[in-house]
Amino acid sequence: MASALRSLLDLHPSLWTGKHYAHAAGSCLSSGFDALDAELPGGGWPIGSLIELQAPQDSSALSLLLPALNTLPAERLRILVAPPYQPMQQRWRGASATTGQSATSENALAARLIWIRSQHLNDTLWASAQALRHGHCAAVLSWLPAHVPFASLRQLQLLANQSDSLFFCLRPAHSQANSPALLRLDLQTRQDQQGQPWLDVHIRKRRGPPCKDSIALAPHHILMPPTAIPSHVPMPATAPESAYA
Repeated sequence: MASALRSLLDLHPSLWTGKHYAHAAGSCLSSGFDALDAELPGGGWPIGSLIELQAPQDSSALSLLLPALNTLPAERLRILVAPPYQPMQQRWRGASATTGQSATSENALAARLIWIRSQHLNDTLWASAQALRHGHCAAVLSWLPAHVPFASLRQLQLLANQSDSLFFCLRPAHSQANSPALLRLDLQTRQDQQGQPWLDVHIRKRRGPPCKDSIALAPHHILMPPTAIPSHVPMPATAPESAYA
């Protein structure tokens, strides 16, 4: 019986038992945090899947994501859809796709960053879908509200499955419970008695056994968000190129 079950589980990566992780359908990218990778099926962020982060409207999500995003080839696009703050372009780096140069080296290349400022949910969903269809995006980050039609999230998940992009939806805490996301994580920031900043990551959904305890991570950089930019204020010359959906 056990051997027959094992053979069945090996047929498709989406099959798994409650005690084991599912096999990753595609490749995974290390998060840059060993403790988190140990709890993610496949050992990192799954490429070509919808990953949902529920976090405060601050820099905590980017503090978690940038170590992985900055290992991607600098030549491929990073698309930010409806971020609540002006992105800090100098933090976005990348490796050379031709030489394999590490993004952590002194000569790391500036990443190609496109910032899309959408004013309505439908615009955000449309721009996110177009970015996933584009075919040259290393990563797509979309800031969505707490309540989004399930059918819209499902469409983004299907588009992500057809891409080779890392796709993250960043949403407020306590967003709707029903979501087709492959992974759902909650983020909370805190400081210890010595003033050291920490990220507490709780994995709410994964293809594997439940994760009962939160994962405490010391981020490489805490990115303090600048003042929110109202839509009528002109962009400074040093800001990433902005486009409207």
